[in-house]
Amino acid sequence: MSERAVFSMRAGRGTLRALEEEARRYRVAPRTLAETILEEGLRMRRHPGIVFVDRAGGRAAVLAGHPRLNVWLIALTARGGRSNARTARQLSIDVPSLERALAYAGEYPEDVEAAIQANEEAFERMKRLYPPALKPARRPRRAAAPR
Repeated sequence: MSERAVFSMRAGRGTLRALEEEARRYRVAPRTLAETILEEGLRMRRHPGIVFVDRAGGRAAVLAGHPRLNVWLIALTARGGRSNARTARQLSIDVPSLERALAYAGEYPEDVEAAIQANEEAFERMKRLYPPALKPARRPRRAAAPR
């Protein structure tokens, strides 16, 4: 856990009211939400093209314009040893977008590795709980043509 410090700032009443409303919606303290917003905002400024979205497991860094394409998934796919051009084609994105995601992953490797690990654990849990769901579907037999 990183070292924490107290930081004081002024904000408009409307901004504070909006912060309190959002904090109630997310069921967190306003100071907790403010810290999250500040952290994500700084990350997005440092890495244009990366945005954060809500997921069932919490907030996730994704590629702007591709909200279903998590940065951790891009980083994991890029580990396959293929060229950036080939990896970008596989993911249906352009090379600069791939490079933006990889730059983010390079600066925040702990977050990316934690997301990869969480995904692997969820997959293993699913395999244990629902083994038939992971077996390939059998193709139905074709009915004989009527004579």
